[in-house]
Amino acid sequence: MSSSEQPDYAYRLAQLRARFDDAAIDGLLVSSRENVRYLLGFAGSSGWILVTRQDSVLITDSRYIEHARATIPVGRVHLNADGLPDTAAKLIAECQCAACGFEADNLTHSLAGKLRDKLNALKAKSALWPTERIVDCLRMTKDAGELRSIQQAAKLADGALEHVRTVLRPGMKEVEAAWEVEKWLREHGSEPIPFDVIAASGPNSALPHSEAGSRQLREGDPIVFDLGARVGGYCSDLSRTLFLGEPDPAVRQIYDVVLTAQRAALHGVKSGMSAVVADGIARTIIVDEGYGEYFGHGLGHGVGLAIHEFPTVSPRSAETLEETMVFTIEPGIYVPGVGGVRIEDTVVLRDGSAIALTCTDKDNPIVTIP
Repeated sequence: MSSSEQPDYAYRLAQLRARFDDAAIDGLLVSSRENVRYLLGFAGSSGWILVTRQDSVLITDSRYIEHARATIPVGRVHLNADGLPDTAAKLIAECQCAACGFEADNLTHSLAGKLRDKLNALKAKSALWPTERIVDCLRMTKDAGELRSIQQAAKLADGALEHVRTVLRPGMKEVEAAWEVEKWLREHGSEPIPFDVIAASGPNSALPHSEAGSRQLREGDPIVFDLGARVGGYCSDLSRTLFLGEPDPAVRQIYDVVLTAQRAALHGVKSGMSAVVADGIARTIIVDEGYGEYFGHGLGHGVGLAIHEFPTVSPRSAETLEETMVFTIEPGIYVPGVGGVRIEDTVVLRDGSAIALTCTDKDNPIVTIP
């Protein structure tokens, strides 16, 4: 991404500060790696940001300090010489941040305790306040640059799935099939993949998150592939269920139900719809076909800098789906002793409707055996 395409980090920080009053804070210590990258573009393994109403300070160590000073476009960069909690506490005290929020769902209890102890030792007039999802909620809607990166990652995922179809054969191990996917992704431009490739065959297909193992593929097997690519830090997520030759009729019936449910959700999900209602579009079809007890997870999840982020799309979700949100639509049925099927696309809400960013064929799941 060229400098002219860099995100507007000042705008992102302004959006964050606009939420301070509702959270009853006048500063926020950001520790989540994804949130740090979102706010300032810093992708190092060690870095926190202290955001106040007037300033932002990236705290990092000697491995990253010179690069950060040369590249961070907004605010200051401060060397972490005494450990993140001690350095952050000193900065909180210096800026006289009376109510400083911290990311309670990211910062450990131990680190939060060390921060409080250091603030007390400094006799700082600063209180730490636990907050949840302040930056994460900003990340739910994507700007044009983010969408370009996700689209590129989606295209890579499609390519890897098309590739693996050409090399599958009886006797190949699940780990070999998974490696074919990962190798193709890395050779064609993906950054480190966002999660281990799933290649779950035969009875393992009934395990939603089975790890690829030493089981050898057999004729007639269902094989659930779940994979993603990463471009510019942004992820894609794609699942397809393939059959190595003609499948068992019971599993093919499951496939047809899942495909019907997935397509109904793709066509039925709209901007302004509650995520609970969106989940229900696919779930109702699966329940009506008698497989409700075998669909145990939500319909989908947000995708961005993290492979699982907000919004969640499930019966327990609190979100409303909005324009430019990116999430997955991935119904599945997993019947122990029979087999499992999951069909997943990464989608974006545009002009009121869900547009699939992953486009690999779903109509022809049978892989012909040479």
